[in-house]
Amino acid sequence: MAYLGTAATDAIYDLAEGVIWDDRAGLLRWVDIWAGRVLSGRLDGGRIVDIAGVDLGQTAGAVALADDGGLLVAAARGLATIAVDGTISFGPDLLGERGNVRLNDGTVDPQGRYVVGSLSMTASADDGEPGHEELLRVSADGAVETLRTGVRLSNGIAFSPDGTTIYHVDTFAGTVSSHQYGPGPFAGDVPWTTVLDGFPHSPDGLTVSADGDLWVAQFGGSGVRRHAPTGELVDEVTIDAAQATCPGFVGPGLGVLAITSAQEGLDDWSDHSGAVFLADLRTAHPATTGIPLTRWPGSTSTPYWKAFA
Repeated sequence: MAYLGTAATDAIYDLAEGVIWDDRAGLLRWVDIWAGRVLSGRLDGGRIVDIAGVDLGQTAGAVALADDGGLLVAAARGLATIAVDGTISFGPDLLGERGNVRLNDGTVDPQGRYVVGSLSMTASADDGEPGHEELLRVSADGAVETLRTGVRLSNGIAFSPDGTTIYHVDTFAGTVSSHQYGPGPFAGDVPWTTVLDGFPHSPDGLTVSADGDLWVAQFGGSGVRRHAPTGELVDEVTIDAAQATCPGFVGPGLGVLAITSAQEGLDDWSDHSGAVFLADLRTAHPATTGIPLTRWPGSTSTPYWKAFA
């Protein structure tokens, strides 16, 4: 069956992304990428209220929770931390000598390492260029590994409920791929496997529900598609916005699906593009819930780039 998400904020965000649930604070967290804002809001019925933001002064691709109560952010070219007292600290460049690239979507893996990908700010879906983007893994001590190369536009990242599979979206390739995963070294010699392709619209952000299904935002498709891990389309959630960017399970019990959206690239619109939407899945049959997030174990007041300076 198809579900409907309703606008829970004003339609004001240029490129809202990366919505997650902070269970300790009882807040939704998300970013407005080009504005460089890390946003927080409280659930109040079908609305998100008391919204407040932190300005990074550069792009904010994604936000994650830290164990000390602060936040970890994929900033323009490296990681940034926002400590509990509001202090912002920027880490070293992770993207080397290439210009016109930035970090995009990221998430903390089940072992507490931050997985984040890159995109080119000059590439397009139709330029026919080979992929030059990467998927990186950064440990709390600063160790950096490359998990995937040859990506055209790195986007949504999520893990199976048991943590043994990583899923990764390449938006320009139009695919969701998977790879075996675990606490040990990444098996880089094993190829990634395409599990979903042929989307009617561009796949964007991704989350996985507790039953293992994949929820993929459709940029240009006004909603989120729910697929079984084997590929079958199970459900859809539609929203009144052309460009859905990222789904995330929020609220106590993780039974509400939040969906961010974007105004970016739209010349004229009459829908709620740029709002954050909510779809209550607690009455679904069977009920659908998300997977609790792992928190980054590093310090946001003294992150690794300060600890070893």
